Amino acid sequence: MEQSSRIYFLDNLRAFVIMLVIVLHGSMTYMAYAPPWWYVVDPENNLLFTALVLLIDVPIMFVLFFIAGYFAFPSLVKSGPKKLLKDKLIRIGLPWIFGVLLLAPPTAYLIYFSRNVPVTFLQFWRNDFWGPMYQQSVYWYLGILFLIFSALSLVYALSSRVRLLKQKATVPSWRLFVTFAGLTTAGFLFMNLFFPLDTWTHVGYIFTLQPLRVPLYIGYFLLGMCAYQNSWFTADGYNPSLDHWMPVFIASGLLYVVYRLTIPTAVQTTIILKAGNAILFNAFCLSSLMVGVAYFQQYFNGAGAFWRSQAQNSYGIYYLHPLFLYPLALIFVQVSLPIFLKAAAVIVLAFLLSWGFSALVLRKAPFLRRAF
Repeated sequence: MEQSSRIYFLDNLRAFVIMLVIVLHGSMTYMAYAPPWWYVVDPENNLLFTALVLLIDVPIMFVLFFIAGYFAFPSLVKSGPKKLLKDKLIRIGLPWIFGVLLLAPPTAYLIYFSRNVPVTFLQFWRNDFWGPMYQQSVYWYLGILFLIFSALSLVYALSSRVRLLKQKATVPSWRLFVTFAGLTTAGFLFMNLFFPLDTWTHVGYIFTLQPLRVPLYIGYFLLGMCAYQNSWFTADGYNPSLDHWMPVFIASGLLYVVYRLTIPTAVQTTIILKAGNAILFNAFCLSSLMVGVAYFQQYFNGAGAFWRSQAQNSYGIYYLHPLFLYPLALIFVQVSLPIFLKAAAVIVLAFLLSWGFSALVLRKAPFLRRAF
């Protein structure tokens, strides 16, 4: 059965995940044991922010990959590979290049500026940015997504078998989810044998990624495509149940946080300890996706004014929020407020400014609105 109407709850879930991205990045300023390379670190910190960061960091990007995968195949069928790739170049490729070249360097410079390192921006850009401080800020996701869409378009153009795939309603058994979790856990653990947890690296300055999570980038995108092809979230297809997934979500989330806080990265030196982390990470990741889908399908499956605006501006909010969030965090270092009020103020202000600028500028300007 072909889907003809927009699935509003997936749009709303994606918008909510973007909100969580801002909460994550704002919380990292106030977490205990913040990574030394984080843009702005407030002298005040609290372990609750550390727990919040650990939890949010696990599923959010994979939910976005899943949703992108869910809508990928119908877009290919409708547009064809050439037109789709042209559209993705405008909507993803060019914003990615602009963000990497012009927005990521000043964002990265905040690491020095917030710590009063005596290096000018030009010195930083000429030397350290293209060396140990190279990064793509939040724009890394656009590069990986554009690469996946490019590969998918090529496969679709070359394979008649892929072009002939038809959507059908099937309900998966528990074996599919166990197998998927097993494969992602194995991929995560295999990469962890060569790279430490939370490591970022780049491939020839073009793509920036976390090596341990590469199998999950691909896996969740493919799971999204599988979900569409099998008519998940329709009347005849699979609809995840909160009763089934919520216990896994709660148990794996609690165990994962306790595991990370009691057995930190530096202690995870044996394959057994690495495997324990990989199992809990991937169990929580998959159950978070399913709980999010089930919850939004049940309670937020509509296009009210607020959620419609969030869905329309979620991309712009994601794209813009570092430009507001990190300078605000730096300004608020000097503000005398209880840490939870300070964090809330920074996060809410960054969200509102990003939302407003996206709605009033990115979606209004003649060329920008084609991308955003």
